[in-house]
Amino acid sequence: MAGIIPEVTSETYVWQLMHAMGFHYKTSQWKTYVRRESLDVVCRRIGALRALWRHREEGRQVVYMDETWFTTRMNHSRQWMNTTQAATSVTYSHQVPSGEGECFMVTAAGTTSGFIEGSFLYHPAKTTSGNYHGKMNSELFLHWLTTQLLSSLAEPSVLVLDNTLEESRCPSTATRKVDLISWLEHRRLPIPPGATRLELLFICQQNRPQLQYKVDNIIRE
Repeated sequence: MAGIIPEVTSETYVWQLMHAMGFHYKTSQWKTYVRRESLDVVCRRIGALRALWRHREEGRQVVYMDETWFTTRMNHSRQWMNTTQAATSVTYSHQVPSGEGECFMVTAAGTTSGFIEGSFLYHPAKTTSGNYHGKMNSELFLHWLTTQLLSSLAEPSVLVLDNTLEESRCPSTATRKVDLISWLEHRRLPIPPGATRLELLFICQQNRPQLQYKVDNIIRE
């Protein structure tokens, strides 16, 4: 507001101006609903922030990585146009065809000092459905992580990323009975004769392994 209303303007004048514009300062009659976060999400965020603070205090470099996208036909939907000139080859350099064109993914990592040299990766998206988060496949990401990013990091570093790959996923309510049996047999857990799918699922959840992530295990190696 300082760039619009001079600093020497009195509060009374601002109130008069707001009233002249049709605004009145009173109790709102509209109900405002704010989505409340679950307790476990709040606690996990607090724990993550504390861990980052501890890593910085211990001298570790915090590295953030993420992905975005672009298409070969990206252009602004609205722009300032000179309506006094006709659209000819002289006034316009090229014509952008309709449609989005081919989609490319871009992945990079950076710190408070800027992007990490050698961490850039771009590649054509193989899928045409869903948002761009689903167009980065795990094999390509792990190859980029091990061959480009890790070798470019100055130790010690801490990596911050989203959409990690779970390696110890426990069966869910959507898991088929044959897969539940396979999961139990792989861990050499006893299977009661004639057990239903729900009973097998209950046994799996009772023996839920500690959550592990493939990226964490690769970095440790």
